[in-house]
Amino acid sequence: MAMAGPASDNTILALQQRITLGAIALCVVYSAGVMLWASPVSFYTLDDPYIHMGLAENIVRGHFGVNLGEVSNPSSSILWPWLMAGFEIAGVMLWAPLLVNIACFAASVWIVVPFALRRMAPDGAHVMRALIVLGLAFLAFNLFGVIFTGMEHSLHVLLCVVVVTRVIDGRYDGLALAALALGPLVRFEGAIILALGVGAALYDRKWVFALAAVALPAAAMGAYALWLTGLGLPMLPSSVLSKSASSSSMVDGGGGALQGLLASLGENLRQESAVIIAVLAAGMVYAAVKRSGRDRVLALGIIGVLLLALMLGKMNSYGRYEVYVLAVAGLAALHLLQGELRMVLATPARAIMLGVGLLAVAPAGMYAFLTTPQAARNIHRQQYQMHRLITECWQQPVAINDLGWASFRNDAYVLDLYGLGSEEARKARAAGELGWMTELVEGRSVGAAMIYTEWFPDRPETWTHVGDIDFTEMRVTIPSPRVAIYATTQEAIAPLSKCLEAMADSMPPGSMIQSRTDT
Repeated sequence: MAMAGPASDNTILALQQRITLGAIALCVVYSAGVMLWASPVSFYTLDDPYIHMGLAENIVRGHFGVNLGEVSNPSSSILWPWLMAGFEIAGVMLWAPLLVNIACFAASVWIVVPFALRRMAPDGAHVMRALIVLGLAFLAFNLFGVIFTGMEHSLHVLLCVVVVTRVIDGRYDGLALAALALGPLVRFEGAIILALGVGAALYDRKWVFALAAVALPAAAMGAYALWLTGLGLPMLPSSVLSKSASSSSMVDGGGGALQGLLASLGENLRQESAVIIAVLAAGMVYAAVKRSGRDRVLALGIIGVLLLALMLGKMNSYGRYEVYVLAVAGLAALHLLQGELRMVLATPARAIMLGVGLLAVAPAGMYAFLTTPQAARNIHRQQYQMHRLITECWQQPVAINDLGWASFRNDAYVLDLYGLGSEEARKARAAGELGWMTELVEGRSVGAAMIYTEWFPDRPETWTHVGDIDFTEMRVTIPSPRVAIYATTQEAIAPLSKCLEAMADSMPPGSMIQSRTDT
């Protein structure tokens, strides 16, 4: 596709409309394929979204926690479970994460297409090459694949896209302010992008905007922290504290925050996403040397964003944690290196090399695109079958290490041994107290435990191994192919074994139950 003369606003608008509609159509068709391969009742690639949905269904009941009568905060986002609660009221909870994520993805496409075309093809030449490279970047950076995690990442990416495109264009309007203020409330990493936006506003002497951008989220997060402490919970969610050594050190005490930050940096530098982050950082260093004035400051700001993301975040979970920072740095690179990009797009061979190079240095997105149907099938064949066992037959308190499907649409008590849904369990596990599992299980009259044995090698000797749920296909997002099922008391052995026998014949392909009674 080539256009004579500069790309007009009408031409760009037409492309923007067509590409956005095409993106929506792709999402719908791909979603249908995922559901056909996995299940129409369990089609997200992780167990985590069902944690948020389990919390949201109880929010609608007037309780904050995954177990009625026990407060807990397992959500990695302040706003997401409350947003999901609105869909629970409407009766479409299961579909809500997918619908919201598709809408956010389409909105991101709508914003990025004109932003990119005005820089990659301002004279109307090589538009098709520019669009192909842009589409491959969306794929490589996992903006498409993250839709199907069912988490808040697509919304977070949209807010980041709004911020960075407006900061680059110097547009400090109400939409930019709203995106900056909402970012940390959707994901805590949004504070990194907030710092970028506030820094840009200060550089451009937008004093009132900068003050408002800091004050609004600070007030909201302060009120949230006070509310949590009033409930007897820590200021940060248990999910964050369970997975972040630096965060738990700051909240629980004992020091080690700096060591935690350095450990996180070292761990993230060993992940495959470190390659694309290094490439983007190198591009920013080049831009900082070659550009001047505002563009140089922007390049230095993006280098700071990348460093903070490596130190404060995680980058080892199906390409979802780093997607926001890749989007931000990618859009900044598109702006700062637009001249170089136009030179690359001038010949087909260079454009092909750029597209292939993107997929080579950022393979997580292509991997997610290719494996999402099987990842969703993983969750259905393992965690959803645990849900069935708990809700259709056992219907009593249970201990688990994957909280999502075990707690969603289940009113029986669920003890999360990993600690996302139980502050007591999180602290006991972190402290390594002798006999902590026995104490928690007995204190809550839990008769069954369904766990990955690799995660809990020091489980109580009094538990009786009555069977397993085995997944026999390719694993993508489940940590282990086997969920071991234990009776925690002698009285629970017979009824739990009967439940396993009753379910054995109804297991779907790829999943099976094996009964046993060895210790």
